Amino acid sequence: MTNDEVFQRAKEERLLLKILKTRRHSCIGHTIGHNVFAVNILEGAIYGEKAVGRPGLQCLKQVARNTAADSYTAVNRRACSSCRWRAANQSED
Repeated sequence: MTNDEVFQRAKEERLLLKILKTRRHSCIGHTIGHNVFAVNILEGAIYGEKAVGRPGLQCLKQVARNTAADSYTAVNRRACSSCRWRAANQSED
């Protein structure tokens, strides 16, 4: 029995990916709009050794793709305007 069949029998839907996407978008929107130091980290403006793990830029690319933005600059412009950021994220659902 597949996971989809189990969800259909239980009359439930997959919410984990939707919750993760919502939380990622709210975190990035808040960070870009309010925290200059964190924006420098996200943009890779901090000098030093390369960090271990998944690069932060991948997360930004995923947010840009989900909000139909063509670049990080477009995501940044939308996130700085909270009403435009909410509109971009609500239209995705």
